[in-house]
Amino acid sequence: MSDAVQAAVNKVTAKIRAITIDFGLAEWEAATTGTDEALNAAAEAEAAMMHFWANPDDYQQYKTWDESGAAGDDAQLKRMVHLLHYAYAEGQRDASTIQEMTELSKALNDAFTNFRAEVDGQRLTNNAIMAILRDENDSGKRRAAWEGSKQVGVQIADTIRRLAELRNEAAQHMGYENFHRMSLTLNELDPDWLYSLLDDLAAKTEAPFRKTKAAMDVELSKRFGVSVEDLMPWHYADPFFQEAPMLGDLDFDRLFEGKDLEELAIKTYDGLGMEIRDIIARSDLYEREGKDQHAFCTHIDREGDIRVLSNLKPNLRWMDTLLHEMGHAVYDKYIPQDLPWLLCTVPHILTTEAMALLMGSVTLDPEWHEQILGVPAGEAAKVIKAGAERFRLEALIFARWVLVVVNFERLLYEDPSRDLNAAWWDLVEKYQMLIVPEGRKNKPDWAAKYHIALAPAYYQNYQLGRMMSLQWDAWLRDNSGGIVGRRRAGEFFRARIFAPGNTMHWNDALEFATGEKLNPDYFAKKFTS
Repeated sequence: MSDAVQAAVNKVTAKIRAITIDFGLAEWEAATTGTDEALNAAAEAEAAMMHFWANPDDYQQYKTWDESGAAGDDAQLKRMVHLLHYAYAEGQRDASTIQEMTELSKALNDAFTNFRAEVDGQRLTNNAIMAILRDENDSGKRRAAWEGSKQVGVQIADTIRRLAELRNEAAQHMGYENFHRMSLTLNELDPDWLYSLLDDLAAKTEAPFRKTKAAMDVELSKRFGVSVEDLMPWHYADPFFQEAPMLGDLDFDRLFEGKDLEELAIKTYDGLGMEIRDIIARSDLYEREGKDQHAFCTHIDREGDIRVLSNLKPNLRWMDTLLHEMGHAVYDKYIPQDLPWLLCTVPHILTTEAMALLMGSVTLDPEWHEQILGVPAGEAAKVIKAGAERFRLEALIFARWVLVVVNFERLLYEDPSRDLNAAWWDLVEKYQMLIVPEGRKNKPDWAAKYHIALAPAYYQNYQLGRMMSLQWDAWLRDNSGGIVGRRRAGEFFRARIFAPGNTMHWNDALEFATGEKLNPDYFAKKFTS
């Protein structure tokens, strides 16, 4: 029986490989050009992929094989059958639903790729908005930029709501309460475990976040010349308060003025014994009209065609982002090519997020400032205290932001018809402790967040990835003394993280790497004590 299963897996793998490459290339062209032709081609490729995974006969076949143990004792074959079962389960939709979902996704991709905020008669890129929120002291100008960043939400809120309804219909057809619970389950995360973990995170971070934010607000109050009680969302560092403002005497952004971020990234990964020059050569790293304003890494074929899209500027945020995306890239690059194609990928998106987050965070490591950025030892010493404080601030701010997004998505998929505008701001008040501007509870500000529209049920992976990265970091500090410039750290990644590919469940893979399954205490000890 296992021979027949293997033959079927080999046959379906060839089909999956072909449609994956077609979709990856089309998606890249759409993101880098934003043309109608490219967006249409990406939509067609997405539809082809959705039709493939919607095959009900293949779903029933792999479900039966998975549940009956038809793969026998072959661990890799069992894993592939299980992954195929879950992928087909998540893809079960009828043809009319696929057509409508594809059209809605195309409209959303078009909106986000080509959106530029209209502020005082000017079209502003995301980078321009971020620059205003970073540098501008005039509250009126900050408010105009912040409000401009939300304009896309008004255009697409109804589209997102309809897409959520369609996702729910498919999930309920498969016996799930809603899409959010189905997506988590079929991506090997137990929903109740996750919700409980995040509730615990909320409780543990509430007091330290409140205290940290109070101190931050005093400094921002002085900077902007307003009382603490009058600080509004546009007084923070970005449109969603997911990043930390630049505080204290050390302005990390100034350290990157005139620096070549590509060269800094190359030096960073050279220190780990990892080559990224080929990845950079295939990448699209600087902003222009018609290009997606976000950042991502894509592995087109699982055979080495790895590319990064970004919109680099010489500042801390984009240095972190470039190292982050290259973390995804090296993970993909160093998975052994002799694994079966289906297993030549990460065990879960949270594991590659862990690698990306860990590498992005080295920008606050004093060793990185001395060895890579070239800051004199005396000045690098200043980073020890300032870097640790900023890392804690960033971690707490982002954790509370994750709580907003994940809990909002729970509400969205539990009832897409509810008052989502008010629900969003209720969560922002609760978890981020921001004041709601007058009238904003009547506006769909939630819809301006890309992930809610086009990367649903994803955001928890960032927080779980941060927890995992701290677990790796603890192992590395005990066994190799750290990360920056240490070939032993690179060997750890290649042998213990990358080498298994997707041959096991993500938590088993973590235990293989560090000797224990996911332990949230590493996060709690570092940031909440």
